[in-house]
Amino acid sequence: MHCKVFDRSVDGEYTFAKLIEHSWWQNPFCNAFSEFFYNIPSRVAWVGDYANEQDDFKFDLPATVVRPSYKKVWGNRVKSIACQTSDFTLDDKFLINYDSRQYIDLNEYKSNCVDNSGWIIHPLPLLTAIGNNRGCGDFHKDGIGYEFVGKWTWQLLAFLDSVPNDFEKADIRFIEIR
Repeated sequence: MHCKVFDRSVDGEYTFAKLIEHSWWQNPFCNAFSEFFYNIPSRVAWVGDYANEQDDFKFDLPATVVRPSYKKVWGNRVKSIACQTSDFTLDDKFLINYDSRQYIDLNEYKSNCVDNSGWIIHPLPLLTAIGNNRGCGDFHKDGIGYEFVGKWTWQLLAFLDSVPNDFEKADIRFIEIR
């Protein structure tokens, strides 16, 4: 198994680590990271700074899926890949989950997920989050969609321009309640 670990900076500029501090629709880190998965299906885990409990890295996946080794992927000596500024956007795209054969229409998601302040949560970090709800900067239980946080962790995902045949639309929304 080959894993890529991404540094949380963009062009060398630090991206705030707390999940909800950076998980926004046009966040430079989320855009740059998402571009890596455009037309390239990959297994994704968005590892939080409080992802340190025994069951955090036990994923509900078929036995045929190779599981990551903590030390190889999330250990202290792992070399990370820096992200560069990207013009990539989620507009006119679909987030595809090959394992569950589901997709999210991102134009529809965007129009349905605007909070009272006009902000939209980027769905990828929350869907693949590990270690959420352990700090003040995370997505909390009173938010819309809380039950979906982490549900697509380590599943085979990609951003595509169209939906593969026989995939079902997932009704997933994330809206922070402030």
